[in-house]
Order: sequence, then structure tokens, then C-alpha cells
Amino acid sequence: MKIDLGAVTAGWALLLCTLSGFAGGVAAGGCGGSNGSNGSSGGGGNSGMSGSSGVAGSGGSGGSGGASGSGGAGEMCGVDPCGGDVVGTWVGSTACFDRATFSAEFLAGVKASCATATLGNYTLTPTGMLALNADMSYTGTLATDASIDVNLPAECVGNMTCAQVAQVMQSGVGRNGVKSVTCVGTGSCVCTTLQTIPIIQATGTWAMSGTNLTFAGAPGGDGPVCVVGSSLYLLGLDATNTKVTNAIVLTKQ
Repeated sequence: MKIDLGAVTAGWALLLCTLSGFAGGVAAGGCGGSNGSNGSSGGGGNSGMSGSSGVAGSGGSGGSGGASGSGGAGEMCGVDPCGGDVVGTWVGSTACFDRATFSAEFLAGVKASCATATLGNYTLTPTGMLALNADMSYTGTLATDASIDVNLPAECVGNMTCAQVAQVMQSGVGRNGVKSVTCVGTGSCVCTTLQTIPIIQATGTWAMSGTNLTFAGAPGGDGPVCVVGSSLYLLGLDATNTKVTNAIVLTKQ
């Protein structure tokens, strides 16, 4: 299970594409209907929280409990795959995402609209549950709420205030899992999105092979796992399949 940043980067790319049109003094015509990721099943529909309150002082996205994903370079995220008995009902607890990997994947998707944007703080908080039944059936309502700060320098916002930047970006709320956008600052802006990333939102059958757990109907959830006590770690690996780069931790009920 790799936390899929496809919808996250698509959401931010749309926000920044819209912004670049206004910052450049033209209507943003080329920022069409990017509707989310190629990722996991079904989660998208975060309808209509569009009335996000403009610039209401977003105090950064720092402290969302133990789910912070901003681990430093070399810091271990999750545990090594170990398998184990996964049968039971599990609910979201914490999550992490290696910062270097998160930054590289995220910024690759947004640099086209703001080449000098940088990643600030981010937190990941899993929600919902995953029921893995003894008859090999499963039900999942698992998602991750992400709070992401992006630093936008003056060249990306033109002559707009951060209040105006936030207002322009409201057109992206309700798409790609984006639930709200706020911006603060003077000259340059720190903009924060709250987004929902679907993980496993389906029903079907599951299977275990070695340390790998797979889901019929929700392939985005497939991947190595490790059960440690009452915790189930859903792990994501890097491109070489040798390093754990992200993990969602579930607690058994």
C-alpha cells in the first residue's frame, strides 16, 4: 500500500494553474477538469465544502498529533514488512511519509505552475476502518486526511495579496479531495490545503502471500504489511522495493 499522491498533486496543480492565470493578468483557461488521481478506489467525492473561509488565519498545519509525516532525512518511517495475522477490525491511528520522498513526488507535480514553490509542513491522519474477516472478505472505509503547507514566493503570486491568492484558489475546493484552502503572509504566501486521500474504500476479498496483503477491487491498497501487537502497519515501498517510505498504522478493535 503506497499512499498515492496523485490526487494531492493533481489538486495542487489545478490550484496553482488557476493562480498563475490570475497572477499573470489573464483568465486561467487551461486549468481544466483534472478530477483526481489514478489511485485507489472510489474516495474522491468531497462534495461541496466549497465555502472555505478565505484567509481565515491558518496557523500552519503543524500539530496534528502523532500523524506527522515530516520525518527528517534518514528517519525510519514505519517498520520492516513482517506479515502476521491480519484478521480483525482495524481503525486508523497514525501515518507517516518519508519527507524526502514526499517532497520529490509532490513538487514534481506542481513545479510546472510555480517552479520555485517549496514544501512546508504536512501532516497525515488516517480515518475510517478496515475489516479483514476470517472468510477472506473485507470492507474498507479507509482514507487519509492530509494538511499540506506550500510556500509560494512572490514571483508565483504576482501583485496579489495572500487573501486574494486564497480567494482565487477556492475554485479548486471540492475537486481532487481538496476540502479547504487558506493562505497567509505578505509578499510571499504560505498556503495550506486540507485534502482527503482515499486508501481502501471498497468491499471484496483479500489474500495474503508472504508479507504482502492484496485486495480484490482495491488494488491501491495492495502491499507489504506488518502486525505488531495490536497494530497493523500498511507499508509503502520506494521504487526499488527496498525502503519503506510511508506507512499507515491501524489499531485493532
